[in-house]
Amino acid sequence: MAGCLVGALAGPLVAWAQVVPTAPVAASPAAVPPSAAAPSAAAPPRAARLPLNWRLVVDAPSPLDSLLEANLDLARFQQDANVSRGELRRLVAAVPEQARSLLDAEGYFAAQVRIRVQDDVADSDAARVTVAEDASVAGRQDVTVTVTVEPGPRTEVSRVQFVFEGGLDQRLSDGDAVAQALADQLAAKWALPEGEVFRQADWSSAKSDTLARLRADTYPLASWSGTSATVDATAHTASLFLVADSGPAFAFGPIQVEGLKRQPASAIVNLTPFKQGGPYRERQVLDWQERIQKLGLFDSVFVSPALDASHPEATPLVVQVRELPLQSATAGIGISSDNGPRLSLEHLHRNAFGLDWQAKTKVQLGARLQDVQLDFTSHPWEGRKRGLVSAQTTGLTDSDNAVTRSQRARVGLLREGERLERADYVELQHASVRSATDVLVSNATALSATTQWIFRDVDNRLLPTRGTASMAQLTFGRTYSALDEHGFFGRAHTRLTGYLPLPLAWQLTARGEVGQVLANGSVSVPDTLLFRAGGDDSVRGYAYRSLGVEIAGVTTGARSVATASLELAHALPVRVPGLQGAIFADVGDAADRFSKMSAKRGYGVGVRWRSPVGPFRLDVAYGEAVQQWRLHFSVGVSL
Repeated sequence: MAGCLVGALAGPLVAWAQVVPTAPVAASPAAVPPSAAAPSAAAPPRAARLPLNWRLVVDAPSPLDSLLEANLDLARFQQDANVSRGELRRLVAAVPEQARSLLDAEGYFAAQVRIRVQDDVADSDAARVTVAEDASVAGRQDVTVTVTVEPGPRTEVSRVQFVFEGGLDQRLSDGDAVAQALADQLAAKWALPEGEVFRQADWSSAKSDTLARLRADTYPLASWSGTSATVDATAHTASLFLVADSGPAFAFGPIQVEGLKRQPASAIVNLTPFKQGGPYRERQVLDWQERIQKLGLFDSVFVSPALDASHPEATPLVVQVRELPLQSATAGIGISSDNGPRLSLEHLHRNAFGLDWQAKTKVQLGARLQDVQLDFTSHPWEGRKRGLVSAQTTGLTDSDNAVTRSQRARVGLLREGERLERADYVELQHASVRSATDVLVSNATALSATTQWIFRDVDNRLLPTRGTASMAQLTFGRTYSALDEHGFFGRAHTRLTGYLPLPLAWQLTARGEVGQVLANGSVSVPDTLLFRAGGDDSVRGYAYRSLGVEIAGVTTGARSVATASLELAHALPVRVPGLQGAIFADVGDAADRFSKMSAKRGYGVGVRWRSPVGPFRLDVAYGEAVQQWRLHFSVGVSL
C-alpha cells in the first residue's frame, strides 16, 4: 500500500520538486515539464531562489489531527524557514510511513493516508530571478501540503490468553488455592480485556502493570518469557498471548538490622506485619518500612530483601537505619483564632533512662492558654502495641473571661493499624471553672476508663481529598469531690469527616459530630468531659467554646452536643498551587439535653492553601444568633 501511496504522490511531486522521483512509478517523458530536463546553453542562469513559504494542513478526525500535527517530522519542521525544496520533498515522502506508524499505535490498522501538494507558483522561467533582482519584489512561493486521513474502524481485543511457567505453574498444577487466586487476580485486573480498543501504549502499560503485580506477590523475580499481539487488519481484531515465567516462590526469612547504636532492634522487629515463613509480598515490606519511619527514632530507613533464587524459602530482610539524635529540643511561636498567640517549647528524649521508652515534654504559654504536658510512650511491643503514661495541667481563659483549670493523669495501651488506631486508658482528672469575678461555677474529679477508635480511609493523611476519617469514644467512670453530687456517669462521642472531589474541580467536605453524657442530673462531671461548640472546627461565626450551658453568667460544658458542616472549595485562578476559595455553612449547639438545643447557624467564605505542613484555612464567618462576623484561621486536619 505504501508503494501505491508514493505512486499517487509522484505526479505532483515531480512537477513541484523539479526532480524525477525514484519511487516505483512510471513517468512518461511527456509528463516531465521542460524545466525538469537538462538546461540548454541558451537557458538563463538560475542565480537566485524565491523564498519558500509552506504550511501543513492535517485533515483527520480529532484527536488524530493533533497527534499527527505533534509528531510528524513534516510538522516539526514547519517553523524552519531554511527548509529547501529538496528537504521538503523528503519530508513529504516520509509522511505515509510515519502517519501509519502513529495510527497503528492508536489501534487504526486499516487507515488510509492521502497527501496532496499544492504549489501556487510554478518553478518556471517566468518565476526565475537573477542575482541583480530583488526576490521580495518577485514575491514568495507558497506551498500547501494537505494530509488526509480516513482512520477506518478501530481494532479491538478479541482474545487474551495467559500461560504461566515456574513456581506459579507448579503450584497451579498442585491445586494451590492461593496460587489460583493470584492467577485469577492477574487476569481480572488485566488492563486490556476482550472488547477493549487495542493501543500500543495500553498494551505496553498492561504488560508492565501485570508483571509488577506478579513480582509484588510471592514472585519477585518474575519476567515475561514471551508476549505477542496478532492483529487481523481485515477483521479489526487483536489476539493477545502472554507467557510469564514467575520464577521461584519466595517466603520471608530472618531480619537483619544494621545501623543501630542506642535504639533496640525490638522496636523494628515488633512492627513487622508478616511472620517468618509467610509468602513474600512487596506491599508488606513497604508498609513495614513506613511504620519504622513513623516511630520518630530514625533519620532514614531502608528495607530490602536479599533475594536468592537458590534459597527462596527463607529470604533475609535487611533493614538499614540511621538514628536520630538521642535528644532534641524545639521552640516555636504561633497564633490561632481560638487561643490567640502562644510560645511553645518541646523536648524529646528518644530512649529515656535506657528503658526503651520515649519521653516528650511540651510547654505552651499564651495569652489565653497555658499548658504543660509530659508523655511517656514505649517503643513498639509485640503485636504492634505501645504503652502510654501521660500527665497534663492546663489553664484556659474563655471568651467570657471565665477560667477553666484542669489536671489529668493517664495510663493506657495503644494499638496501631494501617487505618485503625485504638487507645484504651484509665484516667484520673480534675477540672474547675471560675468566673471573671473568681466565683467557682463548676468543680469535679473523676476516675474513668475510655476506649477510643480513630479510623482513616483517605487518599492522603496530611492533605486529604477523598475518603473518610472518623473518631469514636466510649467512657465510663465515677466522679468524686464534686461541687454537687458525685456518682457514676457514661460518655459517648463520635465525629465523622468526609472528603469528595466533584466535577469541574470542585471539592466537597462534610463533617458531623454527636456527643452525649449520661448521668443523674445532680451528679457533677468534670468540665473537660462535657461538650462545648463554636470555633474553627465546630460552628464558625461563634467564639471558641462559647456554645454551652450558662451558669451564673458563665458558659460551661454541656451534656449533649450536635454539629454539622458543609463546605465547597474550588481552585482560585492564580499561580499558587493548592490555593482554593471556599463557601461553607455550619450549624449546631451544645445543651443539657438534645431537646433543649437551639440550632446556631454560621456561614461564610474562606481561603484554603494546601501547605507542606497541612491545610491552612482562613475563614470569615457570620454567626446568625449573635449577628456578628468572626475571623477564623487554623492549620492541620482535626478529628
